Amino acid sequence: MVCAWVIFSNQSQADSLRKEISKVSLKTKDLRTAVEEAKKGQLDKLAREKRKNAELEETEEISVKEIADLSRNRDEMKVILSENEKKIEKIAANIQKTKVNLAGISKEIEASNNAFTNLASAIPILQSNVTSLEKQILAEEERKRDLEELILTYDQETDILMHHYDLTLSALQKDFYEHPWLERGERVTVAFSQVDLDSGILMLPVGKNHGLEKRMRFSVRAKGKPICQIRVKEVAFDHCVAMIIPLLGTPTQLLEIKYLDLIYL
Repeated sequence: MVCAWVIFSNQSQADSLRKEISKVSLKTKDLRTAVEEAKKGQLDKLAREKRKNAELEETEEISVKEIADLSRNRDEMKVILSENEKKIEKIAANIQKTKVNLAGISKEIEASNNAFTNLASAIPILQSNVTSLEKQILAEEERKRDLEELILTYDQETDILMHHYDLTLSALQKDFYEHPWLERGERVTVAFSQVDLDSGILMLPVGKNHGLEKRMRFSVRAKGKPICQIRVKEVAFDHCVAMIIPLLGTPTQLLEIKYLDLIYL
């Protein structure tokens, strides 16, 4: 009986101890949680303070740079202001000099006005003299014509007409032998100076001196073989510009041939 009571008593104490241990464990766990939360809060606060310090340092650095820029701008403005003051002084001196010059010019203008007034008063006299001279010139010219009509004789008229005849005959002979025109079917041999196949332009070193005219159409041949056809667009005395007529022949051969025969169509 006593043993049973002892055992029961020990079990009761053990249960009581277990409950106390459990309570202590819970308190310990709560304390640990509180400590961890406190540590976390301190770390967050420390991180915030570090960020705030970094931002303050960055703001301070920016402020220092801005102050340096403002100081530099202030010094530059002082230099510019000093230069402008010098320019203003120079302009003021020039203005004073210009005023002096204007005073002299005013005197010159006054003298010119006086001279103009004198000249204006003399104009009627000069006009009268000019009119008199013009009348004298007309009278002399009429007298000259009368004398020339009297001097001109039949022999002189004959000499003039013969000279005109000789000049006319010489011009006709030159025109006949030099033959400065082209008949259809005639040929002109040339060496082309420049060709542009993209735009279809051919420049030739012949022009009106060989009888070429605007809108003339030619067959271009080389060594008797037809290459293409062209039409004269612009013509000068010793050269012309022609357009290659499309879809006729093979104009690319113009790049390979030096001498061309132009047949007037």
